[in-house]
Amino acid sequence: MNQEMWSKSLLASYRILPKIVKSIDSYTMTMALGSFSYAGNTLDLMQKIIDNNKRKEALINAKVIVDTTLADLKPKYRQILEMKYIDKKSFEDIADILGICLRTVFRRYAFAIKSFSAILRAKGYDEAWLEKRYARDSLFIRLNEVNMAQLQKNSLVKANTCDNKTKQFVCAMANVAMASEAKAESSAMI
Repeated sequence: MNQEMWSKSLLASYRILPKIVKSIDSYTMTMALGSFSYAGNTLDLMQKIIDNNKRKEALINAKVIVDTTLADLKPKYRQILEMKYIDKKSFEDIADILGICLRTVFRRYAFAIKSFSAILRAKGYDEAWLEKRYARDSLFIRLNEVNMAQLQKNSLVKANTCDNKTKQFVCAMANVAMASEAKAESSAMI
């Protein structure tokens, strides 16, 4: 997965990270309290608790990474990303709130994601680092699947738009050709 996809996954996770961390704490506490009646191997239980704490640490680090990276963005780009990922606003809503055209929102969003990715990379959080830390985490696996599906959907929309434009162009050319033939025929009749 490329740097921009990782950026989108980190941003998309930001809002739910505290809830997941809280649920990890609850699950760990339940396991720890239930250890007195645990029928299995105590070392296995301890390993599960350690693994949960490692995941919790990684998710807290992801939130800190997003916080510090957002803080380094120019305000107009940070604002777009915060509205999109934290406030869960649509691009249309963002345009209305900011009083700018939708196309400007898309341009700022594209530049904001590129800038966010570049800042991540400059801080040492490149694709390899992110893959090593988060590629096996179920949250990021799911977010990456959603991002890939959205990318494929966008590609299909672009392809259909191109196909429609091509069809429109061909139809327009056919109409011009038919009009030219009709004009030639009417000239020949005169």
